[in-house]
Amino acid sequence: MNVTRWFAGAGRRGAALAAVTLALGLGTGGAATAGLAAAERDATTTALTARTATVRDALAATFQRYADTLHDLSAAATTTEPLSPLVAGLTGDRLPGAHRVVVSDAGGRILAQHSLDGSTPPPRATLDPPLGLARTLEIARTGGRVVAGPPHVLPADLDLPPAQRGAAFDVVAPVRGATFRGWVVVAVRAPVLLRESLRGAGVTGVTTVLTASSADGVAHEVARWSEPGATPGDRQGTAELAFAGRSWQVAVRPSTALIGPALDAAAPLAMLGATVLSLTLAAAVLAAGAGRNRAAARSRRDAATRRAAQERAAAAEQALRERETELAGFTAAAGEHLQTPLQSVAGFADLLLEDAGPQLDDVSRGFLERIGRRTRGMLTLVDGLITYSSAAGAAPRPQAVDATTLTLGVVADRLDGLEGRRPGIEVGDLPPVLADADLLGEVLGHLIDNAARFVRPGTAARISVDAREHGPGWWRIEVADRGIGVPEDHRDRIFAPFHRAPSAEGFPGTGLGLALCRRIVTLHGGEIGVDPHPGGGSIFWFTIPASAVAPDPGTELLAPDPA
Repeated sequence: MNVTRWFAGAGRRGAALAAVTLALGLGTGGAATAGLAAAERDATTTALTARTATVRDALAATFQRYADTLHDLSAAATTTEPLSPLVAGLTGDRLPGAHRVVVSDAGGRILAQHSLDGSTPPPRATLDPPLGLARTLEIARTGGRVVAGPPHVLPADLDLPPAQRGAAFDVVAPVRGATFRGWVVVAVRAPVLLRESLRGAGVTGVTTVLTASSADGVAHEVARWSEPGATPGDRQGTAELAFAGRSWQVAVRPSTALIGPALDAAAPLAMLGATVLSLTLAAAVLAAGAGRNRAAARSRRDAATRRAAQERAAAAEQALRERETELAGFTAAAGEHLQTPLQSVAGFADLLLEDAGPQLDDVSRGFLERIGRRTRGMLTLVDGLITYSSAAGAAPRPQAVDATTLTLGVVADRLDGLEGRRPGIEVGDLPPVLADADLLGEVLGHLIDNAARFVRPGTAARISVDAREHGPGWWRIEVADRGIGVPEDHRDRIFAPFHRAPSAEGFPGTGLGLALCRRIVTLHGGEIGVDPHPGGGSIFWFTIPASAVAPDPGTELLAPDPA
C-alpha cells in the first residue's frame, strides 16, 4: 500500500479532509471510551458500596443484639427473679464472639456467670478487674450507659502462641434501679465476632478489617477476616458504626470481581473500535479524493464504502446507548427485587402479630415487632438507595422557582405527617431561584426532616429557614435548628453515603439523606455544608443559582401555623 501516492493523489483538500475525519473519529471514540470508563467506575463503585453495606449491616445487627441483650440483663438484675437461668440461656448464636457473661453487684460480688464459647473456666466469686476493665466499669457507672473497653488479650488465650491470640474487648452495662446496683460484663473475642457476623449474614467475596477508635481518636485494628485463599482487590470501601460509646470502622476490599467481564472490557474495546473506524473513514476519504477523476463506477463504490462505514458508526453508537441504559437500570432493578421480598416479610410479620399476638408471650411478641421494625428499616434503606442512585442520572429542569412558596409547601407536608408535639418552624422571605422544583423540594424536605428529628428527648424542634446572598448570581439557603449538633470532625463526612455521626446513635435513619442532598445540589452547580449554630444546634446550608426572572404565578399557598 503506497500511502504517499494516496496523499499525492488526494491533493491538499483531500488530505486535510482525511485529517479532520481522523481527528473527529478519534475524538468521538475518546469521548465514548471516557463515558464507558465512567460507567464502569460507577458500576464498580455501586457494587463495592453494596458489599460494604452488607458488611456494615451484618455488624450493626450483631451490635444491636449485644445492646438488646445487655439491656435485658440489666433490667432483670433490678428484679427479685433469679439471674442464673437467664444468663445460662444465652448462646454464641445470639452473641457471636462472646466468651463469658458476668453479672455482679456494686461491690464486685458475682451474682451470675456463664461461658458461651464452650470453655469451662473455674467459677469466680468476685470481678477483680484489671486496670483497663476497672476504668471501663467506672465509665459505665458514672455515665449510666453501655461502654466498650480497650482491646486486650483474654486470660484464657494467654497460653496460645502469640500469632493465635486475637484481640478482645469488654462490653459493660450498668445496672440501675433507684440506685446503682452493679454491672453486666461481656468479654468478646473480636475476630470471632467479625467472622461469625459475616458468615451468619451470608457475606462472601470480601476481605474485611475492623478497627475501633479510642477516646483520643486513635484507631486500633481489632479483627480481620477473609475467606480461605481469597486475594483482596485494590479498591476499598469503608463504613462507620457507633456502638457502646465507640466509633467502629470497617474497611472492605473485594476478593471477587465487582462487575462482569463484558462491562470491564467495554472501554478498551470501544477505543479500539473507534480507532479502527476512524482510520477506515480517513482512508476512505483519501481514496475518494484520489479517485475523483476515475471512472464513475469507482466513485460509486467509494460512496458505498463510506455509507457502510457510517452505518457501522451508527451501530456502535446505538450499542453504547444501550450499555448506558443497562447501567442506569441496574440499580432500579436491584432495588425492585429487594423491595418485594422485604415487603412480604414485613406484611407477614404484621399479619402474624395481629392474628397470633394475643396468644404469644411478651418475648415472642417482641421478636415479631423487631422483625417488623428491622424489615421496614431495610425497606427505607432500599428506597433511599434507589433514590440516591437515580439522582446520579437525573437531568435537572431548571426554571424560576418561588423558594418561599416551595418551602411552605414542604413544611405543610411534613407537619401533616407528624404526630404528637409539633416543631416550631419559621420560614423567612426567600428569593426566587433557578432550580428544578422537584429536586429542590427533595433537598429542603430532607434538611427539615433532619432538623425536626435530631433533637434531644423531651424537647420540641425549633427550625428556621432563611436565605442570604452568596456572591453574584447565587443565593445561600440555610436551615437552622437547635438539635443535637454535628461534631466538628464529622461535618464533611456526614455527606458521604451511609455515614452517620456518633451523636446520631439511637435516632432512625439510613445515612443516605444528606448524600442525596449533596448529589442534587451538585447537579445544580452549588455547594452544601453545615456550620455550628451559636447557642447550640446546626445550620445546614446550600447554594443555588439566583433567578433573573420572576417565577410564573401559581396557586397561593397558605402555610399552617408552625407552632
